[in-house]
Amino acid sequence: MMHFNKLPYLVALLVVLVGCTTSNTLAPASSEAILEDNTEAMKNRAAIMAFYEKALTVNSETRPTEVLSPVLAEGYTSSSSTDSKGAEQLMGQLEFFWKLIPDLKWDPQEIMNEGDVYIVRSIATGTPNGDFMGLPTDGTKSFKIMTIDMHTMKDGMFISTHHVEDWATAMGQLRPTVSPVDQSDETMKVAMAFMDSMGKGDMETMVSLMHDDMVWHNEGDKSMPWIGPWSGKKVILEEFMPLFGENFKTLEWETQDAISTGDTATFFGRMVGQTTKSGQQTKEFTWALRVKVKDEKIILWNWLEDSYEVSKSYHASE
Repeated sequence: MMHFNKLPYLVALLVVLVGCTTSNTLAPASSEAILEDNTEAMKNRAAIMAFYEKALTVNSETRPTEVLSPVLAEGYTSSSSTDSKGAEQLMGQLEFFWKLIPDLKWDPQEIMNEGDVYIVRSIATGTPNGDFMGLPTDGTKSFKIMTIDMHTMKDGMFISTHHVEDWATAMGQLRPTVSPVDQSDETMKVAMAFMDSMGKGDMETMVSLMHDDMVWHNEGDKSMPWIGPWSGKKVILEEFMPLFGENFKTLEWETQDAISTGDTATFFGRMVGQTTKSGQQTKEFTWALRVKVKDEKIILWNWLEDSYEVSKSYHASE
């Protein structure tokens, strides 16, 4: 049996391993480069926190323009899915927001970084008092929404920002809550105003009370040219109304009952008319009307009448 001394073998193996390790180790980055990278990252993060805590969030110590002027680079752009603005426009918008939303707060929840790009997820809250994106507000309702911003930074300066805010949710939170009783009253008010303007021939008021997507649906004998659904404000004004005016003249009109529930109002009454094709007058007949209101405008005008009596008059000369 052969024997050997293990110690010289282990020493030799260790020397080989150390030699291999030393020859394949990369030189470490210089301390100056690491310090430079850390310094820029700190500047970028300091600018980002100032952006949210001192410019987007209302406070008593600063103003948006004061905070952002030194950190928005020349040629800076802020873009969303609908528009793009420069530094001056952004600062002007924030100054306006401070007046409109005195408790505006933009609270960063997460900050993620990849090179020069910083992505910030925030929660924005506030209580507007005034015209907020076309919606009247009175300082009694607040919003709370999520926002996402992607900033490109360089040495503590903002080069560009892409942003998304959930303003649709904010508008829903701020929109006044209408009780069923109030909605019914408003529906009746709009429907009555439309009928009154029709009776007076007040086209300006009629047009102002018509929804762009309004449908005017007359039931009856389809051989009469004005019968059938007419969809869209433009079609109703340019096609239906002239056609109806040429073919039928209202001689007597009376509303006898009116009921409204939510966004729908119903009316019942009596009338007498004359068709111009035959020149013959109808007998007195009853009618019913279903009206729907949306955004304080008429979206549906569903007219039901004694179509037999009207058809008999229309075809009398045939």
